[in-house]
Amino acid sequence: MNSRTPHRSALKRPLSITAAASSLLLLAGCNIATFERANYNVAEVDSFKTAGAPSRVMMLEVVDADNTFSDDFWSSAMSNHGYAPRLRFVTDPNDIQDGETIKPENRMVAVVNPEQSTMGSKLCTDPKSAGTDDSSERIVVRFGFCVGDKIISETRGRFNRDQFAEQLESNADTVNFELFPRRTNNKDDRNCSSFLPNC
Repeated sequence: MNSRTPHRSALKRPLSITAAASSLLLLAGCNIATFERANYNVAEVDSFKTAGAPSRVMMLEVVDADNTFSDDFWSSAMSNHGYAPRLRFVTDPNDIQDGETIKPENRMVAVVNPEQSTMGSKLCTDPKSAGTDDSSERIVVRFGFCVGDKIISETRGRFNRDQFAEQLESNADTVNFELFPRRTNNKDDRNCSSFLPNC
């Protein structure tokens, strides 16, 4: 009988450690940015990215009722992430360098705390920011890749209000991977939209 007692204690210990670790992860989850799975309205995105940014420079349109960050911050935070060839973003077409070409109608749109109607094609044609809700601990940003009035891809991120700047910078890779995937019609591709018939 006594020989079994340590065995039971040994079993309980790993379970307690596992429970504690799970609790820590849940608590940490309150302080991390989360993203929805991207939606794609085309069979593939890469050709739109390549055609839309022949010099690997793309416009970034930021809509934020509170003007939380400067244009320079947004450009710096979102540039040079994702799959190669990586993009550099500018908020003013005059910011391109000599020899570079930019197509302003091809752009990434970021709307901070968007109104409910700001999704799909409205993200490209009439994006609206509702401003910050002081009672909320989270800030929502909807990101989209637009070609003129057409939405190519979009995703939405939720950020911790007190760590918004840091989380935006540290998750710029995720935004770029989601908006500009290499493939969208591969069943094994986690970025494949469930709305596409091939997925």
